[in-house]
This record gives sequence, structure tokens and C-alpha cells, in this order.
Amino acid sequence: MKTWLFRRFALPLLIASVALSPGLLAAQGQSINADGRASPDFVTSIQREESVVVSIATTRMAQNGDLGFVPDSFAIHERASREPGARVQRPDQERGLASGVIIGSDGEILTNAHVVANVDRVIVRLVDGRRFVGKVVGLDRTTDIALVKIEAHGLATAAIGHSNQLSRGEWVVAIGSPFGLDSSATAGIVSASQRFVPGSAVPLVQTDVAINPGSSGGPLFNLRGEVVGINSMIFSRTGGYMGVSFSVPIDLAMKIADELRSSGRVSRGQLGAKIQEVTPDLARSFGLSAASGALVLRVLPASPAERAGLRSGDIVMGVGTCIDAGYVQLQQEVATARPGEKLTLNVWRRGSMQRVALTVGEAPPDLPASPDRTANGHDERLGLNLGELPALRRDKLGLDSGLPVLEAHGAASQAGVRADDVIVAVGDRPVRNVAEFDLALAAVAPQRPVALLVLRDGILAYLAIDQGQ
Repeated sequence: MKTWLFRRFALPLLIASVALSPGLLAAQGQSINADGRASPDFVTSIQREESVVVSIATTRMAQNGDLGFVPDSFAIHERASREPGARVQRPDQERGLASGVIIGSDGEILTNAHVVANVDRVIVRLVDGRRFVGKVVGLDRTTDIALVKIEAHGLATAAIGHSNQLSRGEWVVAIGSPFGLDSSATAGIVSASQRFVPGSAVPLVQTDVAINPGSSGGPLFNLRGEVVGINSMIFSRTGGYMGVSFSVPIDLAMKIADELRSSGRVSRGQLGAKIQEVTPDLARSFGLSAASGALVLRVLPASPAERAGLRSGDIVMGVGTCIDAGYVQLQQEVATARPGEKLTLNVWRRGSMQRVALTVGEAPPDLPASPDRTANGHDERLGLNLGELPALRRDKLGLDSGLPVLEAHGAASQAGVRADDVIVAVGDRPVRNVAEFDLALAAVAPQRPVALLVLRDGILAYLAIDQGQ
């Protein structure tokens, strides 16, 4: 495997004859070295803000066709015990690690949509070691932002900055859990404050901060300790960090969080046209004197763009009175348009400017994150799908109570419960039907593990099911 070596060379700062005072430098997030030069003060911002960063662990059952393991990983082959107490990693179970940031003292957390989409269980761990089951309030794959809620109160919350005030060359710090290493901090500079990249429909903050697996969803701080982005992706040919990282601007992330909080989804307008940036060569080929606007590649059938008469080869030059909008500006104006809003587009077509009026349509709603498995602070039946035990089989097993396990997911699966097990009791309460199971489960305090008496192959044993609180 080829090893890449990167080096960063720091340019010395020139000190003018009228020097800034140490107090003023500290206020700007800088400190004075022994030789009198100014350098970024990462220590203060990291110590102040690491308490608002959380680690997130997720579990999901692999879909049909998923391998359930990472190719080329070390494989440990062992014979699993048939006793109920044996905890094994099921081959059809996948686990993920990520990060997040607390934005509400009542347990609201921002992270990436790709972190919590289609998962069975979300466990949030605070910097003080406390663990909570997280509920996905909503997610938006377009911006890769998700809002997660835990049942906690009085939490420290992040100071929210303004990503639209970021400047290229500004120092920033990321805190997260790369490879599961909690509260890891890395630093770098802003490479570009607005960057469109393939696979993203929003302008991202590009930095050279080291981001690795497990850092997804973590915050990007400026030196004032304010969150200016949510770390989302990297550019890499190897799967690892190569010096280019991208974060969702916090201004946009907070707007998405507001919509997810109020309705559980994001209502977004769409025109129904695929576009690309106009390069200088393309501008000349279409008879334009300067490279601006957005070139229409394809118009989707039955879309607002098709109904308005927009066609391939049109160049959208602006909205309203604007006729020289940049590509990024047009993307943002269309993205912020609401369904039902009327827009007038200035379109360059066959050597002349035309005005095209259209009504913004509504983009299809995002898919749900996963079935809501939470109720009254419990994972819904701990991830168990239970049936009724026929009287004949109950007599054969010598039981007065019991429920057969049809499927086991989430917390129960992690604790070792399997399909075909029989749940005899919850704690010291025998369960003869699903209603009795629900009543017994509701009687267990949410912060305590649930003890299930399990029968497997004639062997009885209690299993403690961690509710994550």
C-alpha cells in the first residue's frame, strides 16, 4: 500500500512596530509565543467546547446482500455458545461510530443524516460517560443534517456562530470521535467558504482539518469557540484523510434543524431541471461575453421547468431583475424558494434573453430515518417481535408462562436474544401474553437494564438488556 506523506509549513507572522496587545490577541483566539510571535490559541477553545461534543454509536441489521463485515478485515472465528448468556456479534448486524454536537439543553443534538438513516438503534454518549438512547427527530439527506433527541436536561450547549462570516485562511478546529477515539481535536484552516462538490447540492465549507471515520457529524469550531459547520465528508482516493474535508455550514444546518423540529421533515422547492456551471469556453460557445449563470442539461418530465417551457441548452442568468448571477448564487436562490412560490427566470436562449415564469414545485419528501422504536423512554419491546406460545408447546416445555421470540433486533439482539428463544419473565414477573410483557416492561425504570428470563434449548438464564440510559 502506497504511503502518502504530508507536511505543513507555517509562515512566520510579521510583527508591525505598533504591536497588538496580548489581551487583544487572546480575545481574537491567539496567544503570544516566547519569541513574541502570535499563534492560534487552540487550548482555550478546545477546553471550553469539548463538553458539547458527543459520540454516537448506531446499530442496524444488514440488508439482503450486505456482507455484514468489512472486506480485508481481520476475521476471528469462534464457536458460539448455545447458552442464552453468550454475547456474540451477529453476522447480519452492522455497527457505526460517529459524532454530534449538543444544540439544546434539553438534549437536542445535530449530526449527519447518513449517520442515523435506516438504523435500528442510536446510542449517544456524553463527554462525562453518560449514555442515552437517541430518537431521530428527523433527517434531511440533501444537506446531510439530522436532529437527534435524548431524554436529558440541563446540558451544556454549543455557541452557534455564523458560517457566512468565514474567511479563507481562518483557523478552525474539529472535535469528534475518529475511529472511536473520543474528544479528538484536529486543526486547520478554511480553504474555501463555499464549495460545490459532486454528491452535494449545497455549498460546503472546505478545510484542511483532518477528518476520519467516526468524525462524521461532529462540530467545526472557529477560534472563538463557535460552531461554524457540521463535518460531513472528505475527498479521498484511499478512503482516508488526504487533506481536503467538507462541512455543512452551520447557518444552513440550524435552519434545517428548525424545520425538522417543527415538522420532522424539510419542505423544499424544486424546478425539475438538471444544471451545470457555465465555463468560459461554454460561455463563448453559447454567445455569452462572460461565464455566469447555470446551463440546463435536462428538464424532467411533468416538472415545473417543463410546464414553463424551459429546455436543454437554456442558460438561466438570474431571477427577477438579475441577469448576471453566478452559479452558486442561482443554486442558493432556487434552494430557498418555497413550494408554490412564483419565480421569473432570465434565460439566455439562442442569442437573446427571454423571461420564463414558473411556479416552484415541491421536492419529494425525504424517506423516514427508520421505524420509530421508542415509546415511554423504552426501545419498543427492546427490539423484540413476540408471538403467543400455544398451550400444547407450553405444556411440553413445562412452562406456566412464556412468549416465543419471532425476531430480535436492537438492544435485545445485542444482549444475545435470538429468534426461537422463549421469554418466560420480565424480572420476576411471568409473562403469558404480549399485553403482560408490555405492562412488565413499562414497570422498569428507563435508566435501568431490563432482566429477561430466557429459555433456550432447555436452559434457563437471565439476560440484562441495556436500554442505553
